[in-house]
Amino acid sequence: MRKKKFFASVATVTVFGVFTRIISFVFKIYLSRTLGAEAIGLYQMALSVFFLFASISASGIPLVLSRKTAETIALEKRTDYSLVTSALVLGTIISSSCILVLAFTKNYLGFLFSEPAALPVFSVTIPALLSTTVYSVIRGFFWGKKEFTAFSATETIEEILRILFSVVFISGAISGVYGAYAVALAFTASDLVIAAILFIMYFAKGGKITKPTAIKKVLLPSLPVTAMRMFSSLIGTLIAFILPTRLLSFGMTAAEATAAYGRISGMANPLLLAPNAVIASLTIVLIPEMSANGAKKEYALLNRHLNNGINFSFLVSGLFMVAYVALGKEITSFLYADVQSGEYLQYAAYIMLPMCLSQLTQSALNSIGKEMTSFINYIVGNVGMIILICILPKYIGIYSVAVATFFSLVTTSVLNVYSLKRNVNFSFGFLKYLVMVTLFIFPSAFMSDCLYSFFGEKIPTVALFTAAFVGVSAYCLLCLCTDLVDVKGFVKLRKSKTYS
Repeated sequence: MRKKKFFASVATVTVFGVFTRIISFVFKIYLSRTLGAEAIGLYQMALSVFFLFASISASGIPLVLSRKTAETIALEKRTDYSLVTSALVLGTIISSSCILVLAFTKNYLGFLFSEPAALPVFSVTIPALLSTTVYSVIRGFFWGKKEFTAFSATETIEEILRILFSVVFISGAISGVYGAYAVALAFTASDLVIAAILFIMYFAKGGKITKPTAIKKVLLPSLPVTAMRMFSSLIGTLIAFILPTRLLSFGMTAAEATAAYGRISGMANPLLLAPNAVIASLTIVLIPEMSANGAKKEYALLNRHLNNGINFSFLVSGLFMVAYVALGKEITSFLYADVQSGEYLQYAAYIMLPMCLSQLTQSALNSIGKEMTSFINYIVGNVGMIILICILPKYIGIYSVAVATFFSLVTTSVLNVYSLKRNVNFSFGFLKYLVMVTLFIFPSAFMSDCLYSFFGEKIPTVALFTAAFVGVSAYCLLCLCTDLVDVKGFVKLRKSKTYS
């Protein structure tokens, strides 16, 4: 992909991604203020179990489909529609089987939830397993073909539909539907509609349903990816169960423990994942590129793509970390009218840098067909996380999640980098950016904190935005002065666009 086209693709995915996450984030604020932390906790518990089963039916297949599609186009200059058909057949069979099993056993699944009230909320989401699978497979096809507008626009449409359905259901339009149950019903309704829209888009763009001759080609490499996603969802489910249970054993009431989990999953985590609006866009564009590089044995180009992606993700994460480290409590007080989630946000902000490295190196391993290696590395890191979450709540309460997550991400990142070094001679150019960004965060955050302490009591809202702006500006200035941001390269690119 030419440089200008690459930037255009990243820009397309970023615009849709940022807009989607902004409206999603604003909606989470609305939910937090309207329903409260306890209802959000119930909904998040239900979703954690839903995504566990969704990972069984779909998660590895779309990624493998995107990689195989990109490789086929790169090597053979054609589109293999049997890949899509095979992926749809596999996903439909597995998801339908899951739905049938859950439909007959849902009354016996209370053991999956630390709070029994989450079970009926989960039951509403079960039909969405099939639509989620269809939705993910067709988006995976668009992803592999580098049709990023179709790939990204549908995610935005889904979020808009989910918000509209939620507002309608929460308002009491349907008798007996309220609280977390209403949000879960909106999740299912929007998922069914967007799956139908994607099917229409697929055929409108010339897609075909052919003989599913590539089932083995899709199934085998998808197994370790599916296992990794299943394990990830299982981790989420375990945390949703273990953390409230451990907090209960150390003196919290059931409502307090559920609310604490809601503050982490529904309030702090969306802020911690905010950079993904930009970083995920880069990852989405990079994966087909790295898949093509791997297929052609162009490892030097793959390394350059990956290092540039990691460096950029560090820079973006640093912007958010400055604000979170200095003003976490003030930010969540402003957004959610909740201070405790902000205390956790300040504590957990440091997981953002290893999160970038883990995410991108994992994508690179999957792109070169090393799904099993990626899965093993992920398992090692996350087993350690679960052990720590079992042990640490006695000593540091909800902050145990941040410490355990940091340990997991660092472990996985180190193993991924070592694996890439062995397979594609990956260079460690990103280390300079990691050290510099880490060093620049502290003085910038200190500047924000000092500025807010002067004016925060008198004009808190103005002081919050002013302090955040000054801290982020100081961080950007440090990055510019040390050439971490390639201004000359950007200007050169803009000139080439002007004269082309």
